[in-house]
Amino acid sequence: MKTNFPYPYYFYGSDDSTDEDVIIVISKEEMPEKQEDRKNTVLALLKEYDLNWNATLAVIENGKISDTIFTKSWIDSLNNALFETYFLHQQKHELLIKEKHIRNKTLAIYKAVRTVLTMLTRTEYRTQIRPILKGIHDFNLKLEALNKIDFTSISQFNQKNTNDIDIWKIIAFYIGQNIALIENDIEIYTKKKLISHFPDLEPFIYRKVLVESDKIILQNHINHWLLLIHNFGEFKSADGFLTCKNECIDMLNEKF
Repeated sequence: MKTNFPYPYYFYGSDDSTDEDVIIVISKEEMPEKQEDRKNTVLALLKEYDLNWNATLAVIENGKISDTIFTKSWIDSLNNALFETYFLHQQKHELLIKEKHIRNKTLAIYKAVRTVLTMLTRTEYRTQIRPILKGIHDFNLKLEALNKIDFTSISQFNQKNTNDIDIWKIIAFYIGQNIALIENDIEIYTKKKLISHFPDLEPFIYRKVLVESDKIILQNHINHWLLLIHNFGEFKSADGFLTCKNECIDMLNEKF
């Protein structure tokens, strides 16, 4: 706990996480307009107060998060994650969030698909993936590319700043989280809750040594996930926006 930190802050997420995920709350007037300035504000605060937090900024109005750093976070998921996991952590500040946001499933799907594809940009699939990640494209092109990936064949991700075991965890968490939301309206924000719904993903979530059968299990979940997305509705991309059913999102900034 930092007694001299100038803003209210909250720890959130899994209670057994190795990282400290933190939301720093600032006023609407203090929130920088540009996303890059928002990121730099966080970095400056962490450096000034010598903190090793995985932190983001948020504005809370009328009992809900109304703004944050895009594309690092998105308001409905961040709001609900804090609302559900606040009491799992020792906190210094009273929770200002009083209710949950209604989840935008189109945004959750887009974010998960884009994140998983990003993890593959240095694999043997890079020539298929990179053209549809740079800039804004028809979302269906991302789905087509994802359908062609054989995750059981991947031995290394070759990412510079993230090791393979962490990437497998990220992929498995996003997929399990997305399946639960799309299929059953269940929101998952902790490792323990994800494992309670998908026990066969535990080796990925807890970064264990993986064997071929683990990757086959993950591929089966991915196949089910892609089928759920296919049946979710018709995705239409135009002018940087993605619409499905009655939902519309900004693909560039990953917000609605």
